[in-house]
This record gives sequence, structure tokens and C-alpha cells, in this order.
Amino acid sequence: MSDKPNRDRRDDILSAALGCFLERGYAATSIRDIGKSSGASIGSMYHFFSGKDELAQALLSEAVNGWRAATAAHLRPAADCETTIKASVRGLLDWAMANPRHFAFMDEIRAITSTRNDVPLLAAMLDGGQEAAAAVYDSYVTSGEVKPLHWPIAYALMVGPTYAYLRLSPDRRVMTNSPIEIRELLAEAAWQAVKAVA
Repeated sequence: MSDKPNRDRRDDILSAALGCFLERGYAATSIRDIGKSSGASIGSMYHFFSGKDELAQALLSEAVNGWRAATAAHLRPAADCETTIKASVRGLLDWAMANPRHFAFMDEIRAITSTRNDVPLLAAMLDGGQEAAAAVYDSYVTSGEVKPLHWPIAYALMVGPTYAYLRLSPDRRVMTNSPIEIRELLAEAAWQAVKAVA
């Protein structure tokens, strides 16, 4: 027997959760809201997820993995520092433009975890990603390829402009620059912001 019906039901619940989180905000959304939106009983929801936090973790994991996969599409084996930094920015932009709802959710969760301490699982998930990225950046500092900046500053300089663009340009049908031109401008700006001064 196939587990496709279970997979479909789980996906329906995740899709409903994403819609509820975006409509009401994470804090204001209840499990009952998600159940009503998905048509799933509370028992069915708890079969797949232990609660709202686990639903959010699953959605956040999808978002992070989507960004990671889009970044990988811009990398080649043994990519150098410049290529890796630019690929991360290109990947974020490509993924977010293709998945604006998931980007909006990830952006909200980032804001929540920076201001609240009642979402430890979500904070730990994001912190783990930041720690891994900071370690890579530190290795580039050690090799003299980038400026010795405190990680939050380096991160803000590299991806902050892309986040700002994505937040400020929800309607990308009206653009004066092509998506590829925008992607390359932001990738180059990220590299120029942190590269070591010769």
C-alpha cells in the first residue's frame, strides 16, 4: 500500500498552515485555524505534527532547503570564496522569487525569533544555520579572502540588500531591470561589501 494519501494529507496541512501563518501571523494562528483551513481533524494533524511549532519547523526547513538547492545550482565543484558568496545571494533571489509565500513566512520567522524567546525550536534551527555560515565566513577570513567582520555585520552586508529588495518589490511584474540583471547586481554588491581590500 502506498503512503501517497498520507503524504498528500501532510502536504495539505502544511499548505494550510502556510496560508494561515501568512494571513494571521504566526503568533495569532492556532492549530484549530490550520485544521479548519486544511479540513483535517485535530487528531489527524497531531498524527503528522506535534503542534504549531513543528508545523513551522517543517515549513522553515522547506524554505532553507529551497534556498540551499537554488544556491547549489550556481556553484561548481571546489568553488572559490567569491563564487560561493555570489551563489548564495543568487540562490536566495531565485528561490524567493519563485516561492514568495515561503520567503514571506521565513522572513516573519526570522523576525519573531530575534524578538521573542518562546519559540526555542525555531530559533535553534535558524541559529544552527547561522553558526554553520559563520564558520565558513571565518574560514574565508583566515585565508585572507574577506574582511574580518563580525558575522552579523558580514551577513547583513551580503544578504541584507537582497532581503530589502524582496520585501520592497512584491510586484515583480513592474521592473525596470531584468531579473537576471537584478540578481547579478545584488550578487556583485554582496561580494564587493565583504571582499578583502587588496
